[in-house]
Amino acid sequence: MWHQVGQALLLLAWGGLPYFIWGFVIRILVTMHMTWLVNSAVHIWGSQPYASGDNSRNNPLVALLVFGDVDFSYYLICCLERVGLAWDVRRPSLAAMAAKRRPAV
Repeated sequence: MWHQVGQALLLLAWGGLPYFIWGFVIRILVTMHMTWLVNSAVHIWGSQPYASGDNSRNNPLVALLVFGDVDFSYYLICCLERVGLAWDVRRPSLAAMAAKRRPAV
């Protein structure tokens, strides 16, 4: 938490109240609201192409707002695999994916 206090004080010293409000307060508010949006909206609206055992859904609008629905961890692991820093990476077979796929509605 101290790093955020330091950031707030630095912004206030550097640019005064406008820097503090836009660089700290508004940024924190938007970040928190986007987190809450993900935790609520994507459990209500969106598609669920695979049976995942939970209520999570894919919602393109929320994904656009929060830069989500892109599994950066998967892409990082793929890159690490290409350069030889990850090995024995397991991917689901097409049969396993087909078994989990929900019928189109």
